[in-house]
Amino acid sequence: MKVTILSVAIASLMAGNAFAEITVKQDPTALEPITVSADLRDISQDKIAASVTILNELELQDRGATHFGDVLLQLPNVNFSAEGSRPRHLQIRGMGERDEYTGAPNASVGFAIDDIDFSGIGMAANLFDIKQVEVLRGPQSTRYGANAFAGLVNVQSNDPTPYRESMLEVTAGQDDLREIGLMTSGAFDQSKSDSPLYRLSLFKHDSDGFRKNTFLGKDDTNQRDELYVRGKLHFTLTPSTMLDLTVLHADIDNGYDVWTLDNDFTTETDQPGKDKQRSTAAAAKFTVDGSDTFTLISTTTVAASDLTYSYDGDWVDRLFWGAANPFVYTYQNKKQRDTFTQEFRFVSKPKSRLFNNSTDWLAGVYYSRLNEDNITNETFEDDFTSPLFSTSKSSQFDANNIALFGQLDHHINDHTLLSGGVRVERNKQDFSSNLGDDFSPSDNLIGGHISLSYDINNQHNIYGSIARGYKAGGFNAGLGIGTGSQFIQFNKETAWNYELGLKSSLFDNTLKTVITLFYMDRNDPQFDGYSFVNSNYVFFTENLDKAENYGVEAEFDWQVTSAWRVFGSLGLLQTKVEGQPINTAFVMSGRDQAHAPNYQFNLGTQYRAQTGLFARIDVTGVDAFYYDNVHNFKSQNYTLTNARIGYEIDKWEVYLWAKNLFDQTYTTRGFVFANDPGFANTREFERLGDPRQVGVTARMRF
Repeated sequence: MKVTILSVAIASLMAGNAFAEITVKQDPTALEPITVSADLRDISQDKIAASVTILNELELQDRGATHFGDVLLQLPNVNFSAEGSRPRHLQIRGMGERDEYTGAPNASVGFAIDDIDFSGIGMAANLFDIKQVEVLRGPQSTRYGANAFAGLVNVQSNDPTPYRESMLEVTAGQDDLREIGLMTSGAFDQSKSDSPLYRLSLFKHDSDGFRKNTFLGKDDTNQRDELYVRGKLHFTLTPSTMLDLTVLHADIDNGYDVWTLDNDFTTETDQPGKDKQRSTAAAAKFTVDGSDTFTLISTTTVAASDLTYSYDGDWVDRLFWGAANPFVYTYQNKKQRDTFTQEFRFVSKPKSRLFNNSTDWLAGVYYSRLNEDNITNETFEDDFTSPLFSTSKSSQFDANNIALFGQLDHHINDHTLLSGGVRVERNKQDFSSNLGDDFSPSDNLIGGHISLSYDINNQHNIYGSIARGYKAGGFNAGLGIGTGSQFIQFNKETAWNYELGLKSSLFDNTLKTVITLFYMDRNDPQFDGYSFVNSNYVFFTENLDKAENYGVEAEFDWQVTSAWRVFGSLGLLQTKVEGQPINTAFVMSGRDQAHAPNYQFNLGTQYRAQTGLFARIDVTGVDAFYYDNVHNFKSQNYTLTNARIGYEIDKWEVYLWAKNLFDQTYTTRGFVFANDPGFANTREFERLGDPRQVGVTARMRF
């Protein structure tokens, strides 16, 4: 069914009587508005002219989410590629990378944790003691630049409090799951109103990984061993100057043993892989509010990450194919990524409004530097004496970006806001490797937006927006001598995104609905793929002629009574592409883009009584989608059901929960290739998602 037809049906259902004043009185407590911190100027979720989903701390706890991977499939038009032990390659509205093998990262989906850039390495997205998660769909070029071409995920942790509070959380469950989280916050000297404030949180996760390795006789070769530590300090330096410091450390030492010849949970590898990330990062935010003209916000971030990603590429032991046909393939990549960012943002105050006191303004400058060193080792053997094929590739990548941005918010009247923003960015890259690669591309990039938002009445806000997004061009490294020139370089991509949205608050603010229609027109769209060149797999990005991504995003949240709540979301997506891929044997035109399911939905209900009883159940559905842009192998559609029941009293909470309650079999990644001696039998391989898991979580506040 076409998205346009479904759009009309959903709009009629969710917005029904949207333009009438509704005065029905209800018993339940009103839903509180939430502020979007990822916007250049803090703004209510009900007023921002963009498609945004926000999950606050209580909602994350009610969902039982301890990592961003626990919730991302429940969000409209958000998907991921299971290329590791945790999601790090995301797709929003069908756009985004599914892997990164070249050593030259170029993310389409921005990922920030407390203003620190983790785009493409979002394994550190632990959700313990998090204030809120914000997912902005569509180009966020004015706000965030090239890395947010498809959208932005912004994770914001809780701030220190002037009063003392602490929390202990423990979880145990199937798959030998063990989690413990501890948080404490307060003032160093509670007798002083300007005393420095602190907040410290620690979270440890351990589990076995739902796989059994029959060759090694182990059930933890795919285990998760994760430690997250975060510290925050708040200083009142003067009555008008604040300093906020954040330090975080993630030590992720996970196994990676998920692929099998039979597409099941029983592996047979003799050299199981690893998926490690050790990140130490810090952010310093100065807020100077000392004049009537503007507020100056200076944000500085640094991050250092060491990552190891390896796997047993033949998926079996050396002698699986018989003593006469020994077969071994191993892959290991080690990378060190260092980032630095500096932003100065000037935000106007009411007394400095422009154009007869009608227009707020904002201006800023941004600089970022990313350095990444990679060492990749691949070995292929078909006998017991020496490797038939072995490579060791080292590379160095530097990316520097400097941007100027500005925004004007013109209040036409009390009900109408016209907003416009622009960002001009200079992107410079340098890449070299021991294979002779030497690239130094640069791009001048311009993006921005214009939007009109209108309060129809106290209950309904409608907006329309046009945004221009951009993504830098680049190169394909490590292709080897003799590779055709068509593989080597690709151009920047630009797109125009058109949105029309309606946000409503009904029944005395107990029912909130949002519906957004979007259409993106992509020029020189970048698509990634892989091919077999010179007896080696090569991964590349190429430009096709044109692409379209369009659809609908809808959400509702209804506090039916003081205890009973119903909620849901729906993402509908259609994608098109024109152009002939480099792999001339494959025709992509006329089919959907990869990892772009036509629908995603989440529907659930929750009960929280004053007596302490808590119950929740929700169902997530994902349509079938193509795994890649170089073949037509597709997943199956599936639904997952999660349930929780618990008791909450005073400072204690305890919950019995089940993820994937009905043990649905589903897949998250797929490939088509030959994986046998002689590479004689091309087959379809899929990675399975996690099976049913049951556990108990207890939480104490003190």
